Amino acid sequence: MISHPRSLIICLFLDACANVPCRILVIVLCGILILVGFVFFVLGCILTWAESTVYSYIRTPVDSYLKFAKLSSDSLAKATLLNAVLDYTEPIGQMAFWVGLCMILICGVGFYGAIIKNKFWLFLFCSMLLAKILILVVIIVTFHTNPKPVVDTFQKMLYETVRGYKGIRSPDKHSLLLNVMMPFFDCCGVTGGEDFTGSKTFDKTFVHEDSVFKMEYPFPCCKMSSYERLPSECPQLFDERNSNVKRGCWPRLEGHILEILTKISYVVIFTTMMEVSEFHAAAD
Repeated sequence: MISHPRSLIICLFLDACANVPCRILVIVLCGILILVGFVFFVLGCILTWAESTVYSYIRTPVDSYLKFAKLSSDSLAKATLLNAVLDYTEPIGQMAFWVGLCMILICGVGFYGAIIKNKFWLFLFCSMLLAKILILVVIIVTFHTNPKPVVDTFQKMLYETVRGYKGIRSPDKHSLLLNVMMPFFDCCGVTGGEDFTGSKTFDKTFVHEDSVFKMEYPFPCCKMSSYERLPSECPQLFDERNSNVKRGCWPRLEGHILEILTKISYVVIFTTMMEVSEFHAAAD
């Protein structure tokens, strides 16, 4: 009499990682992935909440601007600026945070199940791991097929920031962010200086030492390595030689954002392949 093959779930429950080599393999792979997950988790926390860590990476341009704008002693302005930076890093940080947390929890279940030789915990581990692998495969394939919807989220944020820009010494988050970002990336607006034309919030009056005049574009659109070395003629006169009015910030940011997201996806693909090996080992 020919016996019918058992279903995958029954096989997982009854036979999951029944031998010592299998459990050792699961323990090793789970241990490695828990460490990788912890790195993702910490990175996510930094990009979402760690103002002091973010400040340490952008200290020079931030301090240069705050000194020029006479906001060095304004702790609220500094905190507002760092929060504005975190608004842009938070989506990537949240992604890393939840990927890392899921890796730690799921691999923790597998690690525990292999240590105590408990088939139920290994079965639970296999089930959770299979669900996670399927979800990640869909997300990664979708992203690499068409990354535009994800990347466009950051472009919308940049447009909102440009629309809210007020001036060089304004303490609002939009102005503070652009006053640091535009000189740092040698850019102006989203697609160029024309993004500020017709703005209802942009104060075109520029006051510096004894000079007071009207500007066509924001002062940070002038070409300068920092606020300690101010450009000649600009902002009295904006042209392609002394300003970045023809260079939008989005082409610069888009490349960086896409590169970061792609690198994260490659790491996730690598860890997913390791998880597939874990699943295969635990199901044997």
